[in-house]
Amino acid sequence: MRGRAIACAAIIGFFLAIGSEGAASGRQRPVLLFWNLENYFDPFDDTLTDDDEFTPDGYRHWTWDRFLRKRNTIAKVLISVHDVFGDFPVIAGFAEVENRMVLDQLVRNTALAKLGYEVIHRDSPDTRGIDVALIYRSGAFEPLEVAALPVDAGGRKTRDILKVKGVMRDVSRDADTLEVYVVHFPSKFGGEKQTRHFRIRAAETLSEAVCGGRAGRVIVMGDFNDTPDSESVRLAGSMSGLVNLAEPLHEKGLGTIKYKGRPELIDMFLVSPMLGESDMLIYEMPMLMEKDSKFLGYKPYRTYYGPMWHGGVSDHYPVVLLLNLFPYSTN
Repeated sequence: MRGRAIACAAIIGFFLAIGSEGAASGRQRPVLLFWNLENYFDPFDDTLTDDDEFTPDGYRHWTWDRFLRKRNTIAKVLISVHDVFGDFPVIAGFAEVENRMVLDQLVRNTALAKLGYEVIHRDSPDTRGIDVALIYRSGAFEPLEVAALPVDAGGRKTRDILKVKGVMRDVSRDADTLEVYVVHFPSKFGGEKQTRHFRIRAAETLSEAVCGGRAGRVIVMGDFNDTPDSESVRLAGSMSGLVNLAEPLHEKGLGTIKYKGRPELIDMFLVSPMLGESDMLIYEMPMLMEKDSKFLGYKPYRTYYGPMWHGGVSDHYPVVLLLNLFPYSTN
C-alpha cells in the first residue's frame, strides 16, 4: 500500500505541475476528458438490443444497486478533476454507454447535478446497444450542430461517430469554435488481422468528416481499439491532418488498458495542428487502480471479470486533455 501511495502522489504531483502552466500564463486551460466506461448499462431489458446479460437474471447479474455504485463512482472521478486541474471538465466524452437514461442518471442524480451538465447522445446500430456520447457544461460550451455519422464496416454493426460543433464561452472570438468527434472504433474480437479493415473504414469515415468540415479547431477523442502506431490510427491522423497527442505517451510505454500484463494506449486525443500545444494525460487516480496480482504494477479497477462482479468502475483509465486555445499568444 505504501508503494501505491507514493506512486499515486507522484502522478498527482505531475498533474498539478502540468495544470499550473495554464494558471501561470493568466488563462485557465479548458479541461476535456474521454473515458470508456466498460458497459455502463442500466439493469433493465431492452427488447431492441442484446443486453440480456446486464439484467438481474442475466449472465452478469447486473442490479440497480450495482448500477448506482458505478454511477456514483463515475461522478466522483469527474468531480476529482477539479481538485487536480482547477476546473471541472468542459466536455466529457464516453464510450460503452447503453442509452440516454444512464447519462441522465449521471448528470441529474449525483453531485454533478449542481454543475449544469447537459447530455448529447444518439443511439447507434451496435447489436449490444452500446453507444458513444458526451456531456458538457452548459455555462462553458454551447453546441450548435450535432450529428451521428454511421460507419460502413462491411455489414458489421458498429458505433456511429458522434460529431458536435459548438462554441466555447468566455474565450476570445477567434478561438471559440470547436468541432468535437467522439469515436469507438470496432473491436479486435475475432482476431486483429481479421478485423483490421473494420477499424480502417472507421478511420476513413472520421477523416472524411473532418476534412469536409470548416472548423479550424478539431478535437477527436475516443477508444480506437488500436495503438498510435497502428495502421488505422496513423491513417486517421494523416488523412485528416490531425496531431496525435498520445504518441509521446505510447513511446514511453504508457497505456489506458492492461492486456496480458502490458499497458496498451488505445484511448487518445487527436487535434488540429493549431491545438497541438495542448497536453494529453492518462488519469490514473487511486480509486481507479488496483494491484495486479498476476503481473507487476497496477491495472485499472474494472467492473467485471467474466461473469464475476469485481466492484470497480472500468477496465480503462480516462484520458484528460488540457486544451491550449492560444498556442501563438505571446502574453
